[in-house]
Amino acid sequence: MYPYSVANNGLSTIRVPLFDMICALSTALDLLDPALGSHQKRTCLIAAQIARSMSLSDTDYQNVFGAAIFHDIGAIGLNDRLSMLDFEEHDAHIHAHLGALLLARFPSFACYAPLVNCHHVQWNHGLGQMHDGQNVPMMSHLIYLSDRIEVLAQGQDNILGAAPEIVAQICAESGRKFHPHFVTAFCKIAQQESFWLDIFSNNLDRILKDIAPFENIDLELDHVLQFAQFFALIIDSRSHFTATHSAGVAITAETIARHLGMGDQECMKVRMAGYLHDLGKLAIPSEFIERAAPLSEKEIARVRSHSYLTLDILSMIGGLEDVAEWAASHHERLDGSGYPFHLTAKDLSLGARILAVADVYTALTEDRPYRPGVPPDTALAMLDEWQQQGKLDGHVIAALHDNLAVVESARVQAQHQEGIDLAEFWQSAVSPSVTAQKVRYEKSHYA
Repeated sequence: MYPYSVANNGLSTIRVPLFDMICALSTALDLLDPALGSHQKRTCLIAAQIARSMSLSDTDYQNVFGAAIFHDIGAIGLNDRLSMLDFEEHDAHIHAHLGALLLARFPSFACYAPLVNCHHVQWNHGLGQMHDGQNVPMMSHLIYLSDRIEVLAQGQDNILGAAPEIVAQICAESGRKFHPHFVTAFCKIAQQESFWLDIFSNNLDRILKDIAPFENIDLELDHVLQFAQFFALIIDSRSHFTATHSAGVAITAETIARHLGMGDQECMKVRMAGYLHDLGKLAIPSEFIERAAPLSEKEIARVRSHSYLTLDILSMIGGLEDVAEWAASHHERLDGSGYPFHLTAKDLSLGARILAVADVYTALTEDRPYRPGVPPDTALAMLDEWQQQGKLDGHVIAALHDNLAVVESARVQAQHQEGIDLAEFWQSAVSPSVTAQKVRYEKSHYA
């Protein structure tokens, strides 16, 4: 018997609130640059408030809300995100195309891709109804206006005092940059002090939840798994050295879990935890990950914050408490020498133990800037040493030993496919027309 319980439940009716998943992803993206704060959430609130004041259809309202909260998802690189602070934006269509491509990969969000794809198209006295030979969704112009309002408002220490000047700047561009109907609606709602104060409220998430058009929409477990894969694509895209790491950890952990007797639902959750375990690394400078030279003590300390941040974000999602725990515990060790909580064997569940072994094994077999990857047998020998030192679970490592061929086959295949997906994504980054074509294909594919 193992020193922990093993459940054998089949796939169940577990459901996860869509709003929680969306809010968590938006929060994770904001980790890429603290200077942007909650730019996407604030832009979403501005767009939603303007839309509500115009009594738009339920479909338009849901589309503008969902697209606005993700509108800068394609600005994965730090320099791209910093450029979003510039009111006179340049080459903004690149990150818009990338964001659309990302959203088109996830069926639940594919409908937002066309709006995000065009969210930096200027109205230009009506010429902005077309872009790259395609019709521009009207809601894209509302997102663009809201984005620029947020940029002007950002950093103001007296937002009510600054509001008249912001309104004046927006009105000066009515018809040229911005759709005049949306500007008119904004000018009316901007007279309410609450409009401005809500944008910078400490309770922004609660305010958004109160007006979210999908507060009561839940995701089934298989859709949550797709969402986790979507997260992983964003996480892994930041470095070619760790480009397929999350996919490798996810499939390795799931395969081990099955051989340890976990049920279908638990195995799927373990896989989710693998996809999401490095979510907090979005807050770590990419140069730390890419650097071949050793990190300083201060830099190492910063890297160690990532697993706590993973827990902080995933804890926002109701119904995935165990996934959050497993994902955040992948650097904990049985002897208490891990981080960030220095948990010991009595505190670590089976899922957490599996994630720890899967993460170490996958990392050892991968090339890193400071060393080449090692063969599977060598990685296993190193894991055995850690087990003898009392750091990693011997039963989990034994399952990996006994099923190495199956694990390796699954890991190699999963990481190979993830590599193809990432290569395709970045190829689109240098060819916006290819991206636009891909977006249209993905949208029709999921329709």
